[in-house]
Amino acid sequence: MGKLFPPFKVDIAGALCVPFTLRDARNRYQHGQISLSALRAIENKEICKLMERLKLEGIEVVTDGGFRSYDFLEGWEGIRCRDNADSSLEKKLEVTGRIGLLHHPILEDFVFLLKNTAENVLPKQHIPSPGKMLMRILRETEAGCLKSVYPDLNILLDDLAVAYKKLLEGLYEAGCRYVQFEGVKSMLTDEAARLNNRVLRERPEGLFVAFHAATDMLIRLHGADAYFLNYDCGICDRSRLLWFVHEREAVFGFVLSYYPDEEELDELQAKMEEVLNYIPMKHLTLCLPDADNLLNPSEEDEVKQWKTVKLAKDMANRIFSV
Repeated sequence: MGKLFPPFKVDIAGALCVPFTLRDARNRYQHGQISLSALRAIENKEICKLMERLKLEGIEVVTDGGFRSYDFLEGWEGIRCRDNADSSLEKKLEVTGRIGLLHHPILEDFVFLLKNTAENVLPKQHIPSPGKMLMRILRETEAGCLKSVYPDLNILLDDLAVAYKKLLEGLYEAGCRYVQFEGVKSMLTDEAARLNNRVLRERPEGLFVAFHAATDMLIRLHGADAYFLNYDCGICDRSRLLWFVHEREAVFGFVLSYYPDEEELDELQAKMEEVLNYIPMKHLTLCLPDADNLLNPSEEDEVKQWKTVKLAKDMANRIFSV
């Protein structure tokens, strides 16, 4: 990994377009036409191709693009269900009990990512935020079932906090120095905010953590190294920026609109210059957008994605060459 460490002038905020080859493989696996090991091999191949492309485009940070097909929450031992006939989260909790703390397959995912990362590029691991996982459990389980496993909500919060602590420690020991928490679509509650802050507070020293979430969550966070916001959703006005002034040592990341055109660059540059009235340039980064909302990206979508990468590089050259 050398001396590379965030922030980068151009970063990756979320998932990238899943290629047709991988989407087809997932469909064949779901229909029993290929084995899990065969699917895994295709995932590995497509992730390597993605990393190579990002390197060629001059991006100094790489991810797996969100190309893995398993469910993050189910990755913990205690969430796995022995009876696959009922895949509901409620059934999994009922059968297996409390969230396990032993292992998560994302550790092997990162080892693969690190092993195949090119020189002078830093691997970054995306993870759903603790608060997002909490809200999913509460949303997808009936109150009676949840109370039979977790009679007190604080026990669930403790289990999730410890599970994340162990996972982050495992990633750090594996060589990971950059993690991003995703919480953009999660609901905001006091418990979710408290859980996020606890995990941030208890993470390994030296682990850089970026947080991509709605502003209402970000302003309640304490200890994140970077805050990523969608620049075009009306939340980056002056009054909102002032809420982040007290975190001057943190990075402020603008997540580009999904397919910006060249005509948008002047507008984006003007917003960047406004931001620089409040934070140092070294604490600013541009982020590639999240393609997670595209269920079936077309070939044209992929072309636009890589055009966005080039536009981000052009915008970074405008801003950081001043």
